[in-house]
Amino acid sequence: MVSSTFDPNQFKMAQRDGWDSVAGGWKEWWELIEKGAQKITQRLIELAEIKPGQRVLDVATGIGEPSITAAKVIGTGGHVLATDISRQMLAIAKERATFLRLQDIIEFRESDAENLDLANSSFDAALSRWGLMLFPNLDAAIGKIYNSLVSGGRFAAAVWADATKVPIISLASRIIGSQVQMSAPPPEVPNPFSLADTNKLENFLARTGFRDIHIDTVIVTFEFKSGEDYCRYCQAVSASARIALSKVTEERKEDIWRKVAEEAVRNYGTANGQIKMDNESICIVGTRP
Repeated sequence: MVSSTFDPNQFKMAQRDGWDSVAGGWKEWWELIEKGAQKITQRLIELAEIKPGQRVLDVATGIGEPSITAAKVIGTGGHVLATDISRQMLAIAKERATFLRLQDIIEFRESDAENLDLANSSFDAALSRWGLMLFPNLDAAIGKIYNSLVSGGRFAAAVWADATKVPIISLASRIIGSQVQMSAPPPEVPNPFSLADTNKLENFLARTGFRDIHIDTVIVTFEFKSGEDYCRYCQAVSASARIALSKVTEERKEDIWRKVAEEAVRNYGTANGQIKMDNESICIVGTRP
């Protein structure tokens, strides 16, 4: 039961504004992000059994993955529809696709997942990397994806595990939250760890109609030059961190980020001074009968 105080439309507007506000940061850090995340992208491609010439849907593509990797697999005989709620994130995805000469394979469309206008049985496979957790009406979104697939079409998605297993997100947010006395959001509000319960995740796909559902976990490693480097990354890509610290003084802000850097070094520092964070991601795949 969703609380009457939670407005999904307002939430989606805030999500759109938040992603738009940090799109430049994602562009700045995309090489580091994709160096770690490529392992997940490849796993999704494998699980969806994507082949040359296929039509592929990518929901919540962000700055272009796994669309770009899928486009390289399907080639000029195939087609990718990449969707996202953020116009600014899509703009970066388009730049990347054009640079890689994939613009004739990938079509980009601005839309939230629940209101996608898709023809039935129009895709051979569907993908979503770290997007499902943030959909306020996940049943509707998965229903859209299900209906868009051909019989035998596969949907492969990745979500984050429990916060304790995903330090790249949780370390900074935990410290910032404790420093500014930020209360935890109500349980019905989507967040990066909303689908860490694999039973809950599987049930969403099963009740939509997906069959032969399989779940596995993948460790995704992100490396930073230092604790300060990790902080710069968080400052660039996290809209929630910006909002949480928007009302504190610059001096206080610097002190909080210093604490984040120290905690990163203490828990994830290596002998050469770098930060190495292992994060658990859950992958799920289901087939439309």
